[in-house]
Amino acid sequence: MSQKVPNKLDGEIDGALELLDRQLLDIDGKMLGKVDDVELTQTDGGLTVTALLTGQVALLHRLGGSLGNEMANKYVLLRPSETNRSRPWRIPIDDVERLDSAVHLRVDRDQSVKRDIESFRLGALTGMDVVQPDGQRVGRVLDARFSPGDTGRLVLRALVVGHGHPGSLLGYDRRQGMGPWMLRLIVGWLHRRTRLVDIEHVQILWNNEKVHLDSTLDVVSGSPIRTAETQDKSDVRL
Repeated sequence: MSQKVPNKLDGEIDGALELLDRQLLDIDGKMLGKVDDVELTQTDGGLTVTALLTGQVALLHRLGGSLGNEMANKYVLLRPSETNRSRPWRIPIDDVERLDSAVHLRVDRDQSVKRDIESFRLGALTGMDVVQPDGQRVGRVLDARFSPGDTGRLVLRALVVGHGHPGSLLGYDRRQGMGPWMLRLIVGWLHRRTRLVDIEHVQILWNNEKVHLDSTLDVVSGSPIRTAETQDKSDVRL
């Protein structure tokens, strides 16, 4: 008898690692595309995942900066007569049944997929510079950690802050037993200063594309994010 795959939406997840680029499957198992971005909405519980976004526009905007905007604009101009082409397709999070190796919907495509509305996005948050009160840049947002709130929806709890680019950790820093141990060790060493910062210590400036900390990174963060296996082999010299 096959073992039931756990639903990752029931626990704590890192949004970029666990949601972005996952296949979207409707109730009949038909593929709709991939998760190209995640809609975030400010609610009483905090910054909450309210929808998944898919489509070229959402993916291009994840490039960030002028390059992402320029490529998205060029994509829109390919068919200027198409209504709302500048908006990605939106799938309400309440239409999502479970998350494992893919995102499974509880409805079919036609019942769920609509054009996006203006909203905050995970793709815009990841990559933002993180700045201390003295103005010193201490890294960038590599990922965002969520867990279910009172309503069952995923709520932002903390930011993964470090150097490099979003996605550069590849999960080796947070998943035990993933890939060859030497590769895990190298990735862990390269990102040995990556920290987890609780959301209560940050101010997200969406228009400025920056995250401000209310104190120094050493004060507001815990120990560097490293897997137990990486810690066990930390005495190996590279």
